[in-house]
Amino acid sequence: MADPMAVPPLPPIMPMHPGDFYTIYVSGEKFTVSRKALEYDSPNFFTDGIEEYRTTVLYIDRNPDVFRDIVKHMQGYYVSARDEVHMENLMIDAFFFKLQRLTDLLRQTMFINVSGTLFKVSRDVIKSDAPNFFQLLEPFSTRNLTPTFICRSPDLFKEVLLHLQGYDIPIRDKVHRNNLLKEARYYKLNGLISKLSVGDSYVQNGFPTKPEERVKPEVTMLLHNIKIKSILVTGWREVPKVPISLSGRGTSAITENGGSNGSPSPAVGQLHSPPLPRSNSMGLPDSFGTAGGSSAHDSTVDVKKVEQEIVARNKSLVMSNALQDVMYQPFADGDAVSLVLEFSSIEFYAIWPGSVHSSMLGDRHLLVFREQDLLWLNKICQRLYLQPLKQSANTVQLSKNVYIHLDGQAFKGREDLEPYIRKLALSSAQSTPPGSALRLFMGRTLVRVGCRAGLLELTMLKAEGWSSDRDFNACRRFLSDDVNGPQ
Repeated sequence: MADPMAVPPLPPIMPMHPGDFYTIYVSGEKFTVSRKALEYDSPNFFTDGIEEYRTTVLYIDRNPDVFRDIVKHMQGYYVSARDEVHMENLMIDAFFFKLQRLTDLLRQTMFINVSGTLFKVSRDVIKSDAPNFFQLLEPFSTRNLTPTFICRSPDLFKEVLLHLQGYDIPIRDKVHRNNLLKEARYYKLNGLISKLSVGDSYVQNGFPTKPEERVKPEVTMLLHNIKIKSILVTGWREVPKVPISLSGRGTSAITENGGSNGSPSPAVGQLHSPPLPRSNSMGLPDSFGTAGGSSAHDSTVDVKKVEQEIVARNKSLVMSNALQDVMYQPFADGDAVSLVLEFSSIEFYAIWPGSVHSSMLGDRHLLVFREQDLLWLNKICQRLYLQPLKQSANTVQLSKNVYIHLDGQAFKGREDLEPYIRKLALSSAQSTPPGSALRLFMGRTLVRVGCRAGLLELTMLKAEGWSSDRDFNACRRFLSDDVNGPQ
């Protein structure tokens, strides 16, 4: 009894009749190809030509070196491009000869030449963070059209590929992060931009400032990396962007309690609000289509009135006299976290006003921002309906538990910092008029962002700076000993 799992023997190789072969001259070079090979990836240029002209000899003005690979493909062999030029030539001829199977095979990969380093990348990998720089070529997908040369860093591109393949990229330092961010913006990889822009990993603050806050998730970001559309406060509601019109009579708009138009808007100064209504597929709350319990299909949404009520609710929310944290939602499907900003420059400075005979560490002080930082802060104010900052010097609140590294010394809390600030003020008073402000140049500063009574409120958490040119010079670094001088 025959074994049903046995592999059947190969059929005997049968000789082919000479009439089953066709002669093709490619730029003077002769190729002899069987009819079965020509029909392998059909319909194509050859099958159409044979049927139309009824001839066994064809003359074609193409590249014979590329045509050898075309013949291998039609004979059933696997054809792979050697480099980006070979890929482009194969794609051009596959399109010319109407070989759809070969075109699909070649389009599974693409070559990217980055400053002389060649990368062969799967197109499925490229599409993992789309739309991007490479997918901009899709309208011309009948040919490869891969840029033959990109003048960027090949080392950074290797890490970009790690992201596209789904791996996490280990960030070595701030310079490394900034360089990766430049590459992500160049290649238009929005997913990578979002990951790199949120700064360090999220912090679970286990020391709550309010009794109800057991753990406060927060994220530290550089100001210029913030996406303004991701800024919000607790209870913030997005204005609907998609107008909808439903058949029937009546209008309805979302209100504070998710009811109909008759419900009053929240009072100015109200801090806590009910949770947001559940949204439908268009991002609008379910209450949009209901009025007095009627079906969503029996009413028409007055989108303009909905927008007005949401804007009024948002404005009343930030007008509260109680301090509210500004939140950041880096991903649409993620939870919002408290926002901490990092300012990094010695171009801005803090001013401690007041007499040396009174407390130098009151609740509020002045922080003088750079022009570009002020511009970004005002974008946040505009987004949250807050009053704009009209000048570079703005008040900042000093956290009770602030940590300041000043003139090479660490100070923990305002009580620890007070004596040193008094000492600096007394020293400054010897060369400046009494009562004048004490200026401290800041290197890096971490500031929690909040809002109160329609104003942006900044609370300094940690800082490092210098009170004089002498102390700044003390922090300068010498060049390393292994740096070679001029020969």
